[in-house]
Amino acid sequence: MIQRKTQTSEYWLQQFKVSSKDIESIYQQILDQNQPVELKDIALALVRRQCNDEEIQVRSEFQDGKLYQPSQSYKVDEKLVFSALGFATGTVQATRSGNHPDYGAFTVVTVNFGNGSTKEFAADFQHDHRLNTDQEQGLASLQGLIPPDEIFSEYEEAISKRIRGTLEANKDFVSFQDRYFLTDLLPEFHEGMFNIADAAIDINKGPLTTDTLIEQMGLAESPGKITDITRFSLNHRLDSDERFEDVGPTGQVTWYLERMAPPEAYYPPRRLLLRSQGYDETAFDPELFALLSEIDDEATPAEEAELPEENARKATVVINYPHWRVGTIPLTPKTLPFFPISYHNPVLFEFVDGRTGEKFPGWTVFDHKYVFGLGEWYKKNKLPVGSYINIRQGKEPMQVIVEYQSTRGQRDWVRMASVTGNRLTFQMTPAAIGCKYDELMIIADNSPESTDKLWLAAEDRDRSVYDLLCEVFPELSKLNPQSTVHAKTLYSAVNVYRRVSPGFVFEELISYPCFIPMNHGYWTYDPSLRD
Repeated sequence: MIQRKTQTSEYWLQQFKVSSKDIESIYQQILDQNQPVELKDIALALVRRQCNDEEIQVRSEFQDGKLYQPSQSYKVDEKLVFSALGFATGTVQATRSGNHPDYGAFTVVTVNFGNGSTKEFAADFQHDHRLNTDQEQGLASLQGLIPPDEIFSEYEEAISKRIRGTLEANKDFVSFQDRYFLTDLLPEFHEGMFNIADAAIDINKGPLTTDTLIEQMGLAESPGKITDITRFSLNHRLDSDERFEDVGPTGQVTWYLERMAPPEAYYPPRRLLLRSQGYDETAFDPELFALLSEIDDEATPAEEAELPEENARKATVVINYPHWRVGTIPLTPKTLPFFPISYHNPVLFEFVDGRTGEKFPGWTVFDHKYVFGLGEWYKKNKLPVGSYINIRQGKEPMQVIVEYQSTRGQRDWVRMASVTGNRLTFQMTPAAIGCKYDELMIIADNSPESTDKLWLAAEDRDRSVYDLLCEVFPELSKLNPQSTVHAKTLYSAVNVYRRVSPGFVFEELISYPCFIPMNHGYWTYDPSLRD
């Protein structure tokens, strides 16, 4: 039996459109509830409605005619329903005798489907056939269908996306964070009210909840009584006003002023921007593949990154050069559980220095996979690239404790980056390092402003990662008596020049004969084999 359209992935993924009838039903759904409705509830109701409408249509066609079964006899002008043809209906136009060498005599009926379309079918056929069930069994077979709730669960993303696009383009509906209401039912607010909201946030020097703003704006129906419609309406209006920004985590809405937020909360620093850098991890040997999860890079796909331990109380990350330079931490599967996030907006929270108790603002930018606000903290504690940074949840829900793994003051020999003749050079230099670090990733830089100029020049010239590898490899290999360089060190050094994912660096290493693999993740370089 051919499935009904609502039972197919093709319909929901490709053919499904929100009809005018669906719009009317959504309008009525909101009107009946008289409150903002979640997109998920709208979408689920629509799927149920379409499945139900198709069920009614099928049943009505059964009532209009007899379910065709090869074992039955039919007369001219009798109306039949064909389950194998999507429950099309037709009228018997003629009958004649038929015979089959294996099955013997039977009847052939000619059925007219309208518009000049006719087909012939077997009747009085008493042998086994999948359509030879009685009408009640035929109806029962229709019930072996995927329930609407399961259909919605399977195709929720595609269905919701289509509905969202349709409602956003319809002036009859207004929205805030995937909740929808009717434009005509929104209460009106005097423009001066929003000046009050602006001043209230400014005076508070921090975000305020929707309810607090409603109280201060005098919009509550009575002290302590605030309706969901009032909350939604104010949130919608503030969201449409460029002065205000929601900075609350999922499930909470708190309003802040755009002018008070750092640009990095909304616009990713250029240092963190990755150009298209796809790679084929299946070509990596086990050593390189293992390094993907060792390196804390947000550009590594979640399935290849290190996952958090169950019920882990902290996460430890190693900071690469771009994150160190702009004061961020990568948002990876390992670090994500420790930060408040929202799928709609950046989230303002509070960092707490685990050693001193000092508090300072942090921003989770989920869309671009980083957390901003650590620049001054890195500088004050003189943390180099490659430092181990611990993060854990604070005592309060919107607090995150950050700390480095301190050591007694000592001078270590570390890679020092410097710019010489418009080239990036490295040398081993003694430096006072007061923290634990990854020896393969560490890079010190006493003149980051000069390095920035070199980075900008490389960006403007669009230098390839291969070219950069060929430039930094000799600089790094001279620091090792064996002239070998670890893949993690190459990744760390190239990122001084250009934001590159570890997977792309590794793919470049295995793609060119001038890079020669050794044991345990180390490589050598033969410039005579360079293309």
